[in-house]
Amino acid sequence: MTADMTTIKVPKNVRDRLIAIADERGRGTTLAAVLTDLLDKHETDKTRDRLAYLEVVAAAEGDVDAMARAQHRADQALDLLRARESR
Repeated sequence: MTADMTTIKVPKNVRDRLIAIADERGRGTTLAAVLTDLLDKHETDKTRDRLAYLEVVAAAEGDVDAMARAQHRADQALDLLRARESR
């Protein structure tokens, strides 16, 4: 192990799943490579999800009537919650 490496403790079933992924990718694939790829995919998916969300928000904000209806529903929900808290 080199100075820039460390060990991590994971449950055996997690380790076995990582090994299975490495085995699918072929000889020489390390668990570090599998973990790096999984983290990269997670970060990419997270960015795509955020961008998709922002597109939906932008489209919704462009629809003035829909925003007014949504605000009205939110106000009703807040009123209901406040009424429950005051009981």
